[in-house]
Amino acid sequence: MSISFLSQTILWGLFAASIPVIIHLLNRRRFRIVDWAATTFLLKASRESRGKKKLKHILILICRTLAIAALIFAVARPLLGGFLGSGSGSVGTVVLVLDRSASMETKPESGAPSYREAVISQVWEAVEKMGSPRLVLIDSATGDIQEVPSPDALPELSTTFATDTQADIPTLLTKAIDYIDETNPGQTEIWLASDMQRGDWRPTDSRWNAVRAGIESLPTKTKLRVLSSGSEPVENVAIELIASRRVEDNLFLDLRLTRSKGDGNATVPITYSLQGARSAERVTMNGQELRFQKRLPLSAADTEGSGWVGIPSDNNPRDNSVFFAFGGKEPVRSWIVSEDPSGNTANYLRKAAAPDGFDRYSSEIVAPTQTTKIDWTTASLIVWQAPIPTGAVAAQLNDFAASGGSILFFPPEKPSENVIFGTSWGVIEDAPADEYFINGSWIKDDGPWRNSMSDQNMPVDQIRGVKRCSIQGDGSSLAEWRDGSPLLYRQLEGLGTAIFINTLPDDRWSNLEFVALHLVAIQRLLEKGTDRLHAGYRAIAGDEKARLRGDEVRERLDSFEDYEPALGAYRAGVYRLGERVVAVNRPAAENSPLRLDNEALDTLLEGTSYSLFESTKDDDNLVSPVWWAFLIAVLFFLLAEAILCLQPKLTGPPALSKASTKTFPAS
Repeated sequence: MSISFLSQTILWGLFAASIPVIIHLLNRRRFRIVDWAATTFLLKASRESRGKKKLKHILILICRTLAIAALIFAVARPLLGGFLGSGSGSVGTVVLVLDRSASMETKPESGAPSYREAVISQVWEAVEKMGSPRLVLIDSATGDIQEVPSPDALPELSTTFATDTQADIPTLLTKAIDYIDETNPGQTEIWLASDMQRGDWRPTDSRWNAVRAGIESLPTKTKLRVLSSGSEPVENVAIELIASRRVEDNLFLDLRLTRSKGDGNATVPITYSLQGARSAERVTMNGQELRFQKRLPLSAADTEGSGWVGIPSDNNPRDNSVFFAFGGKEPVRSWIVSEDPSGNTANYLRKAAAPDGFDRYSSEIVAPTQTTKIDWTTASLIVWQAPIPTGAVAAQLNDFAASGGSILFFPPEKPSENVIFGTSWGVIEDAPADEYFINGSWIKDDGPWRNSMSDQNMPVDQIRGVKRCSIQGDGSSLAEWRDGSPLLYRQLEGLGTAIFINTLPDDRWSNLEFVALHLVAIQRLLEKGTDRLHAGYRAIAGDEKARLRGDEVRERLDSFEDYEPALGAYRAGVYRLGERVVAVNRPAAENSPLRLDNEALDTLLEGTSYSLFESTKDDDNLVSPVWWAFLIAVLFFLLAEAILCLQPKLTGPPALSKASTKTFPAS
């Protein structure tokens, strides 16, 4: 904690504290010392008490000096608060950058205000105690720059209300810097209020270099004050909707539970609401994360609908629900591009993509020269078992993946040196005589060969290969042969995924068809690719898709919570926007318990004159006026000076008086 002063210029009056010292020095110059032999014995008699008298005079002088200094400090209107830091001076404008992300609704304990509510109250009180400087608000949801007419209005503004959005701290600070640079409002400070969630701060973003340079280059020295809720996570459970898709007369929801603390078993009640009908179940978490799938049966009459999934309220009510919407049945289409369209391998792959009995699933085999037949807009999956393409076809594959499509590459009979997604096929290798290539390891919780929802292992360890094609690239290996070379390899492109398997479901290459792992990979990639077709019903809070277009009118369809029109685009829920139905959810990053620690903050703001204030439940004031303490100090020093000036009461004639009255004979 440190002290700042609202009227810093009055501190020049501290020179007045030297007046008692100056008077003392001047008084010493009024007397002239003359030696007189007759007083020598008197000085000898008082020599022992001279030191005490000198100390007493010094203490009196100190008390008078400190009394004047304390009075000057009191008139300068001191404030106590680590958030302001020392020497903030008279601030004319405060630019408040307010994080309104969903994680800011976390409460440090049950019954306490959320981080957002607490910081608004703290800023309100601090600005009033500072003499109500000009207050400018930049909130993370709208990104708008708004002048607040009075600190009293701050809690009532819709731009300070809770949202389900994500903050972009580098962008917000850039806006604050640009505003100060353009308007030049004089002595200004930037107050950044955040819960320090790592996803909001984006520490790997290259824009931080520009932010640091921008703060230092402002025409008026501007201080950055970071008001943090602290980096320690609070116990909380969040639910996330990963994907939703309709398959025949069933709606499948891929869900994930995340908790910020604890790694033992925990039972979480879950409520499902579909078209107003509710059901419930309990799931058990073992660790900090649980991913599971829920099947909700639909009737043939359900051409479209919506609903929500919720968990009990805890320390953050904004991450306890997710919303979904769906339309009619959609076909699931895939395309097999094979160098031998009539061969067994192509037929195996087609059957895996469109199993018998699934009418909505269709798959067509084409040669590499027939890719003009592919309808890229309706495809969920492209299986490519041919030399890697170049030119226009490669560009189409890139665009398809970037939009969320899935691509599965198998090696051709004769690899080329062509590269796609930063990856190329290498040489084809044969296993030694009477030996097999054997799987060594694989990632069991990620990729198309991840464990089942019941945590059952895929039979990856049963793979045996007699032929394989090496993979060259900078992607990630999800499964490896025993010698460490990649077996299952992934490259991410935009919203989509490109997977490479370096052997074929052909007995000339491996037993992949026997263990059916090519079928598992194709079906899971189909799910992921089909998800982009259903994505028309999903949006992220605050994104363009959640906003009104043209003459659209917003209507909330779910009954989970009361509808606030001013927050429609920034709150999760199911909305009808004109002809569109959209389920709006908070960004997945808002579920992360990771926080930016002080060391990382120092790195991001290195070279700037920033100060950090970590709010706690025991210290909820940004600044506190302490002028009364200095007035008490004035009274104390004056009282001490008066006591020191009192003369001791004499009990009898002093020895020096006897000497002065002694009679001497006349000369």
